Amino acid sequence: MHSSSNRETGLALITVLFIFVLVSMLAIGMQQRQSMDIAQASATFNQTRAQLLLLSAEDIAKAGLAFDGDRDSKNNEQWDTASELWNQPFPLELKEEGAKVFVNVRDLQGLFNLNWLSPNASNSATATERLQSLLSELGLDPSIANNVKNWLTPQYSANFEYQNMEPAYRASEQPFIHPSELKLVKGVDQATYDKLEPYITALPVDTSLNINTAPAEVLASWDSALSLSDSNTVLSKIHSGKCGQNRNTALFKTVDELWQDTTISPLVSKQGQTSWDKGDFTVKSQYFSVLIQIELEGQFFVSEAIIRRDLDPNNAFNGVIYRDFSRVPNDMTRLKIVNC
Repeated sequence: MHSSSNRETGLALITVLFIFVLVSMLAIGMQQRQSMDIAQASATFNQTRAQLLLLSAEDIAKAGLAFDGDRDSKNNEQWDTASELWNQPFPLELKEEGAKVFVNVRDLQGLFNLNWLSPNASNSATATERLQSLLSELGLDPSIANNVKNWLTPQYSANFEYQNMEPAYRASEQPFIHPSELKLVKGVDQATYDKLEPYITALPVDTSLNINTAPAEVLASWDSALSLSDSNTVLSKIHSGKCGQNRNTALFKTVDELWQDTTISPLVSKQGQTSWDKGDFTVKSQYFSVLIQIELEGQFFVSEAIIRRDLDPNNAFNGVIYRDFSRVPNDMTRLKIVNC
């Protein structure tokens, strides 16, 4: 009887220990799930806060660009330049929110428009040569320009090559909506695209180049007789203003002034010269890229909003036409190549 009592006591002790281990494991599991739920809720909350801040920063940028356009109209100063306040970095720290906001605005009309190569454009052949020149200037394969032109051309035979790729797809045969579509074109890998992206955009085919905000590489692509050094000489006269200063002096107020520049004048006055057309240039912009970075509790949230600002007061639209939440912090400075 004594032995039987010991066995029952031992069995009871084992049962208690088993229950204790089971309860402990359940408690640990519940604690882990609770920690995961808290972390997920915190991340969702921060993401929601960041998205609201991103949209608020967009509104600030839209208001600033609208104010700039309205001021230009009232003062009869219809130009946008690299020395204006909208072109400077805009940092802001929100202590109550515990967030840091950084905004960079780019003038997209100062960049090379890929849609100039579209068959619907006025002079796609010349635009193709200019893209070849830009690619060469950047140390990239100039044959990509012909691939881009073919990509935009309906029923072009070379476009069927894409259907033999893995996975197979078709050429768009229509204008680009965003420059990132260029990565689908033959010969354009990620490294090529990263190097070219700061100089290109995708706007309507009839959009003109704003000479006041163009980088030297884009201007140099306009004519084989215009070197990068010459282009820098031209642009040094208008990119020399400080943010918010020299707005009335560090710029071309009209395209005619560009034609009268000592470096450009000999090129546009050549006999039989047809590659220079005043209609290709402007001094006023409608399309801007707003890059926004939110730093919140050690996390970074980056977005890009493309804003169209109509110049016609009777058809005034000032809003976002494209939004991209896939941007990364490096894009904030990598893509901004023309500063105050």
